[in-house]
Amino acid sequence: MRISTSWLYASGIAAISRKQVEMMKTQQQLSSGKRVLSPSDDPIAASNALTAEQARALAEQYLRNQGFAQGTLQLAESTLGQVGEVLQQARTLVVNAGNGSLGPKDRASLAQDLRGMVGTLLALANTGDGSGGYLFSGYQQGVQPFAQSAGGIAYQGDQGSRALQVSAQRFLEVSASGSDVFEGARAGNGTFTVTPGASNNGSASADAGRVTNPALLTGDSYRVVFSTGATGTTYDVIDTTTSATVVSGATYNSGTSINVDGMQVTMTGTPATNDQFDLAPSARQSMFQTLEDLAALLESSAQGGVSDAAFQTRRLSGLAAIDEASDHALSVRTGLGSRLRELDSLGSLASDEVVARQQELSRLVDLDYADAISRLAQQQTSLEAAQKSYLRLTGLSLFNFF
Repeated sequence: MRISTSWLYASGIAAISRKQVEMMKTQQQLSSGKRVLSPSDDPIAASNALTAEQARALAEQYLRNQGFAQGTLQLAESTLGQVGEVLQQARTLVVNAGNGSLGPKDRASLAQDLRGMVGTLLALANTGDGSGGYLFSGYQQGVQPFAQSAGGIAYQGDQGSRALQVSAQRFLEVSASGSDVFEGARAGNGTFTVTPGASNNGSASADAGRVTNPALLTGDSYRVVFSTGATGTTYDVIDTTTSATVVSGATYNSGTSINVDGMQVTMTGTPATNDQFDLAPSARQSMFQTLEDLAALLESSAQGGVSDAAFQTRRLSGLAAIDEASDHALSVRTGLGSRLRELDSLGSLASDEVVARQQELSRLVDLDYADAISRLAQQQTSLEAAQKSYLRLTGLSLFNFF
């Protein structure tokens, strides 16, 4: 078989070109640190690497979402901690207001302090979320949650709670409705309220009451009416919802506990005939309204507009309402704390996922430097051999033998 000189030249150049391409690819692998530079290098590894990269990117996005959620929840939790402190200060003030040695000016000063605490609570309720919105406005992040008006402090947000996806299967609430947080507690002891009659003339007062048997609660309203006579003081209990008399002619003594349908109220002092106390189911009442009512009560007492007996009854009912508001705020805060603990666990899982996917990517596409350097040296030797053999072949000529 005859081999032409042109074929020898073309074959030698092609061999040198192949060696140069192989060497250049190895150099690219060394400079990039990657074994797979294009899908054609290893189609299976490239496909698996794409899946692993997508999974890693998703896990990193969950980590970023968790970081944002953690910051928002920590801010909300800290804010509710401050709310609890304000309510505790208000409780201490109202307890002190029951001191019989306080004069009108003292109670007027305490009322002013309470109104200052209302302002502090309002500022906390309108806390920003650090990104231009508000923590407690529900879905309406850009709307200020609470505003002062002639009718009192009103909520302007909605009932929603914003959520972020922090894992493949978990959407976590990162905000709370201001209506639930600041208006979710109930007046009185949380189940019912005790209110003295406006025309009471005696010195009887009542505590905030308590529930003795939840199974007996009817949800009806009741009225305790007193009568005094030669034989002493008695009382009737009337279910004002049904107009039925529940208790009739029961003997009253100072310190008597009146029980009706699972509720108990302790009365002290001496009532006058037709003095009455109303027991009604508790309605939702905002923290602001609770403190405002107590401030108004202190002002009225300072001006002589309310009897000492009525003042004590309403003061004790207000104290119970503060306790209910504090318990409610603590309950919401506990919920935020549980979500923060959950985020810690989810963060660990997401971090582990990122590491695992990175290791898988490394296994699929990263370069073995020792193998690549050895291969480069081999390719360099092979290229030099191809170049030298090409020179020998191109130097062959019959004229050299003459």
